[in-house]
Amino acid sequence: MPKLVFVAKDPEYIPSSISDIVNALQQAGFLGKKWQSPSSVSGERYLIGDSFLSLVTFLGCAPAIKLEPAAEQPGSTEFCHVEIEETKTSVEFIRGSDFLISRCPHCRQRHANWETIPETLLYSCDKCNVESYLSEYDWKNTAGCGRFFISLHGIYPQEAIPTSHLLQVLEKISGTAWTYFYVQ
Repeated sequence: MPKLVFVAKDPEYIPSSISDIVNALQQAGFLGKKWQSPSSVSGERYLIGDSFLSLVTFLGCAPAIKLEPAAEQPGSTEFCHVEIEETKTSVEFIRGSDFLISRCPHCRQRHANWETIPETLLYSCDKCNVESYLSEYDWKNTAGCGRFFISLHGIYPQEAIPTSHLLQVLEKISGTAWTYFYVQ
């Protein structure tokens, strides 16, 4: 299922209290009540909150987003909901597409040959020879690095974007800036 993923710009960030993040997102109206998700899915899952549609901007003419689970399929995850993922033990690189394009943080040259991702998450630019962490590259919302992710399931790439207010809520509660990317 496609998703819009939120991650702190500092890839080493992990929250001191996940419940504080959940409470802040519930108070902002992004998260609704906890969803009793099937045991086959990971992380904590939440229904969307009352202010969801004012915190996420949908693009295009008429996106078809299912905002509630289907009553006849209570175990289905095929609807728009939020997952608070478990923290990772180390920084992970998550790619949202098989075709990745990025820009070097130093020379700003474009890189499109990302068939393999280095395990160390360090890459030496073949244009300027400066070694940088992958988290420093501009991935154009197609990938991200981090230890803590919040996923908005049911959103296709470029179908919706978070408002600056939602990103500010995350920054205020965490003390660090946030960004987002898409997984299809």
